[in-house]
Amino acid sequence: MASAPLRLRGVRAVTVAAAATAPLAIAAPAFAVPAPDPPAPTCGTPAGGGFPLDTRIHGGPADYPAGGPFQTWKLDLTNTTDAPCSEVHPVLVLADRDRALRPEQIRFEFYDAGSARWRPVSFESTEEAENVGAFTGFGGFAVPAGGTLTVPVRLTFEAETAPDEVVVNAAVVQRRGEDGDWIGESGDYRLTVGPAGPATPTAPDTPAPADPSAPPGKAARPPAPTAPATGTAEAPADTAQDPELASTGRESETYAWVFGPLAAGLVLLGALVVRAARRPRHR
Repeated sequence: MASAPLRLRGVRAVTVAAAATAPLAIAAPAFAVPAPDPPAPTCGTPAGGGFPLDTRIHGGPADYPAGGPFQTWKLDLTNTTDAPCSEVHPVLVLADRDRALRPEQIRFEFYDAGSARWRPVSFESTEEAENVGAFTGFGGFAVPAGGTLTVPVRLTFEAETAPDEVVVNAAVVQRRGEDGDWIGESGDYRLTVGPAGPATPTAPDTPAPADPSAPPGKAARPPAPTAPATGTAEAPADTAQDPELASTGRESETYAWVFGPLAAGLVLLGALVVRAARRPRHR
C-alpha cells in the first residue's frame, strides 16, 4: 500500500510534463472576423469655414407654361478645398406660394455624363408643403479639388399644374454609408408656372450635352428617353427586339432595388437641411 502514492505522484508528474511539452492546441474561431469598413468619403475643409462646395443655379428661364417643353438650366458645384469631393448628391427643393404643387406635377431630369443619359428625379412632399427630390440612380458626382462641375438639368410642369410662383433651391449632400453630410446649398431660383396654352406641345427629349470626358473621336451614345413622372400609360416597347432597351430596363430595376433606400434617406436629409437653414420664404 506504501507504493500507491508513489504511482499516483508519478502519473501526475508524467501528465504535467506531457502537458508542458505538448504543442498548445487553440480552437479555431467559430466565425470569421469581418474586415473593417472602408473609410467614408470626406471633402476638404474650406478655408473660410463655409461649405466645401459652392453651389449655384443659373441659366434658367423665369416662365414655365404648364405642359410646355423642358426648360434647361445648370447646376454648378465648385470645390473650394484642396481635396477631391466624391459621392455628391444634390437634393432639389421646390416651395410654391400657394402650397398647391404636387410631386407628380413636376418633371425634372439631370444629365449623368458618366453613363451619357438623362436621369429622372422623383419628388416627395414634406410636412412643410415643399417638394423634395434627390439625384439618385448613380454613384454620385465627383468634384476635383479646386474645380467646378457643371450639371445640366431640365424642368417642366404637367399641363394640369395651376399657375403659381415657385422658389427652387439645391441642397448638396455627400453620401457616407447610410448617412450623409450637408456640404453645400444654392441660392434661390424663382420661377412662374403659367397657364397651359391651347396647343402646348409635350416636352421633347432634347439632345444630351457633349461629354467632355469622352475620348477624342469617340462620341457618347445618345441618352435613353425617360418616361413621364406621372406614370401615364404608354405602349410597351418590344424589348425582345431591342437588346439595349431591355438592358436599360434591367438597369432601372437594379437601381430601384439598390438606391431606393438611399433616395428616401437623401430626401429626408434634404428636408432636414431646408428646415435647419430656412431662409425667409416668399409666402
